[in-house]
Amino acid sequence: MTYDTQGRVVRDPDAPVNVNEGGPGTPGYAAPAYVSSAPTPVTIARRVVDTLFGILELLLVIRILLLALGANSGNALVDGIYNVTQPFVAPFIGVFNINQVHPVGTSVIDVAAIVAMVGWAILALIIDAILRIADRRYAA
Repeated sequence: MTYDTQGRVVRDPDAPVNVNEGGPGTPGYAAPAYVSSAPTPVTIARRVVDTLFGILELLLVIRILLLALGANSGNALVDGIYNVTQPFVAPFIGVFNINQVHPVGTSVIDVAAIVAMVGWAILALIIDAILRIADRRYAA
């Protein structure tokens, strides 16, 4: 297997031909051809969607950890993470009667953020499944 200058896989035109196969025009003859090894546009879209949802899930995990550890919301970094993740948690507030659990002191278990993680993960799986349907490669 060889590659051309554009990274495509190329059959070797000098490869020996099977004795049972004839030359061009004969049944069973395989002429040199290009086979694309590049990802399809749908594959690239799937990768982008998976990356974006992965970043969102990571931010939600950080939010849950910061709230559970009682992080200082006056800190710019902590406040920034709370502000960035709030729009993604907001649709899931009120799913259960308990949105937050205050175990001790200032630490909080954010139930709505945990439900948001599950909800966004399910949405990511659905979008990925839909894109996988469209990502079928047809035999040449």
